[in-house]
Amino acid sequence: MDHYDVAIVGAGPAGCRAAWRLARAGARVAIFDGSHPREKPCGGGVTGRALELVRDAIDPASIRAVTIEDITFEHGPRRAQVVLETSDSTPYLAVTPRMAFDGALLEAALHAGVMWRPERVREVVWDHGEWQVSTRRDTTRAAWIVGADGPNSLVRRRVGHAFERADLSIATGFYVHGIASHSVAIAFEDSPPGYLWSFPRLDHLAVGVCAQADRAQASTLFARASDWIERNVSGTFTLERYSWPIPSLRTSTLERERPSGSQWMLLGDAAGMVDPITREGIFFALVSAEAAADSLLEAGNSAQAYIERVRSLVYDELIRAARLKSRFFNPRFTSLLLRGLAESARIRDIMADLVAGRQSYRGLRRRLLGTMQLGLLLEMLKG
Repeated sequence: MDHYDVAIVGAGPAGCRAAWRLARAGARVAIFDGSHPREKPCGGGVTGRALELVRDAIDPASIRAVTIEDITFEHGPRRAQVVLETSDSTPYLAVTPRMAFDGALLEAALHAGVMWRPERVREVVWDHGEWQVSTRRDTTRAAWIVGADGPNSLVRRRVGHAFERADLSIATGFYVHGIASHSVAIAFEDSPPGYLWSFPRLDHLAVGVCAQADRAQASTLFARASDWIERNVSGTFTLERYSWPIPSLRTSTLERERPSGSQWMLLGDAAGMVDPITREGIFFALVSAEAAADSLLEAGNSAQAYIERVRSLVYDELIRAARLKSRFFNPRFTSLLLRGLAESARIRDIMADLVAGRQSYRGLRRRLLGTMQLGLLLEMLKG
């Protein structure tokens, strides 16, 4: 029976980044995922700060991506365009096939010495001070188990409990094959509260709508996406449906979330590390991977060290977003925001930085105050 220091379930950005860091430090690491190569059903946006974080492992320029030039925000009849700065080295926002981005991270991990197990994990069991990781083929033992296996995480269910429906969003929509673009569209939805997006891939658009799972039906969201495509996309194209859960944790859930314990850790989506407003999770997944590697490689209580790191680096920011979320998707606030975007270059700069992850929620109110858009600020200060 094979034995490892760390067994990682899930070969997305979090799992691959943690595996790469640990293997380079000399740890024996196995990573399990039977889904590669695969295209994850999401927008595919990767922020500049996420690309910078992995530059030591992969060359972002080697991954074919669409650099986003502008974003159009919509709410009812109102529209406002935000132009993004572009850079050859680090774009504000790029859209890349997840098959390419995740695949490059996985390849880097394998070059670092990680053992690749392209199999679906069927069970994880704590047994005599170690973890047993079982696939259809065999069983592996490891001192630590790391769950980087997404919102439906098997590891999470074995060390704790699955997410409640109220802490998940439904992301539902279509790949629009045959249409190319360099623009993103974001349309705010009032009922149920959420937003529609159109992200350009290399040879298609990813158009979808997300809203809290306990307030939305997939059929309704599919209809919204279909209607937007009919009104905004012209030319010859074909549609392919997709649907995917996204963690969108409530404030109370984030405050009590505990992503590690006795010889186990949860990373990224499996730990609810997704912005509850934008639903962006790749950057936070990578940050959690860094925190996990740092905690496992240092002497002492690795589980507690990891909790302290991600509480400071990730959860504190997500809690601020969760507190703002209900006001952010309030129709009055959204109307004020669209007006601010149309009238103020400074508001447009703030929104661009927020989408790209360059603007934290901690300093958002202070920066808005500097724009003198008092109506918008007062709405944010309510509650």
